[in-house]
Amino acid sequence: MSTQSKAPRRAKNESSATTPVKRRPGRPRKSESGTPTAKTQTARQTRMAAKRAGTSTRELIIARANEIINRTGVVDLRIETLAQSLGLSPGNITYHFPKKEDIITAIWDEYTATMRDATSEIITPLLDIKQLYLYFRTAAAKAINYVGVTAYYFGDMGALIRENETFRYQIQHARDLIFTAYDTLARNGYMVPIEDPQLKELTFNAQMTMLRWWINHALTKCSQSELGSVMDRYISLSLLQLLPYLTESGRRQFTHVINLLK
Repeated sequence: MSTQSKAPRRAKNESSATTPVKRRPGRPRKSESGTPTAKTQTARQTRMAAKRAGTSTRELIIARANEIINRTGVVDLRIETLAQSLGLSPGNITYHFPKKEDIITAIWDEYTATMRDATSEIITPLLDIKQLYLYFRTAAAKAINYVGVTAYYFGDMGALIRENETFRYQIQHARDLIFTAYDTLARNGYMVPIEDPQLKELTFNAQMTMLRWWINHALTKCSQSELGSVMDRYISLSLLQLLPYLTESGRRQFTHVINLLK
């Protein structure tokens, strides 16, 4: 009785050992997939280079996302596309940034941090017209480096100011910074004080509006090789808004900046 019950079981085991297990269709095994694609190899090399340079995965994600957004805009950024470009899984991305909006915020925070560093280096008590030009030049270069996100944030100014406390603070901080720059230039003898608050506000708005419009114009109309020289000319022209208030020494420095760009 026991011998008969064991015989079929042995036969079943023998049958299963000789019959190959069927595999559901899908991605091939690693051994069947062939050599890695050029894109996969490039992504792996990028990660390895970043690791050697001490760059974290989070920093790598922010940098690549910024590249993609600069090229195609915020709306077209996809977690899957970003992950593929880095040779990562989407889960690796969402581990650091649960939503696409978190990546955008991180890029904006990085941009504002670089601007704070530039401001502390350039806007000093020894400020003159040449340094103010250098500050606007640096600010324009940073805006271009992060153009996808800065264009997104500045695109609907009214909504952002109403809804985003951090952004509202950044706008107010920029305004206070330039007002302080005007006062510092006056103390250093390069400008006469702009006593009328409305005139000071109008001067600031004129400079900022011109710079933003010119940056957009340069980005859409100029080739990459032309961009730097075109932006330098536009930034120097933004200083024309200060011309009515410049002293003799301020005008000499302004003329010096213009002559350098001819």
